Amino acid sequence: MKKIKAAVILAFFNCILLCVGWVMVLYAYPRLPQKIPLWLDLLGQQHIFVTKSPLFFLYILAQTLFFIFFYFLARKISSRIAVSWREELFKEYVYLTLIFFNLIFIHVQRSLILVARQVERGVDKFYFYSLFGIILILIPYFRMRVRLSRRWKEEETPAQDSHTKH
Repeated sequence: MKKIKAAVILAFFNCILLCVGWVMVLYAYPRLPQKIPLWLDLLGQQHIFVTKSPLFFLYILAQTLFFIFFYFLARKISSRIAVSWREELFKEYVYLTLIFFNLIFIHVQRSLILVARQVERGVDKFYFYSLFGIILILIPYFRMRVRLSRRWKEEETPAQDSHTKH
């Protein structure tokens, strides 16, 4: 049986999160009141309420475009750095980072819906900033895994060479 790579699983979950975001906003939009928030108080600003309009879909469109842009940017950047897109580890890093960005977008959209329905007052800032913190933690984690991966490859290469000489 063929082993499914972690990057494929992470890419699949990214697609699920994008679909969840779209289903959430498409389901919620017709049920929203006539005044909806377009902006939430992330840094102490006031909520910005507008008359219900297709502007509500800005966040899910931004989420989708961000996913596509980040994916292609990662592929382009990988051609200019020491880690190639073909390396499974780099793909895992990109998809894992995208999962957290998708969760941030979904949380903001969810908060907009709940503020419009007057169920919540805004974004859960602890959750919101925790997701950003996790993204920042992924950077040194990825670098550590790249170094370990290279070290393991270097250790395996001489062992394989000695077997081929005998």
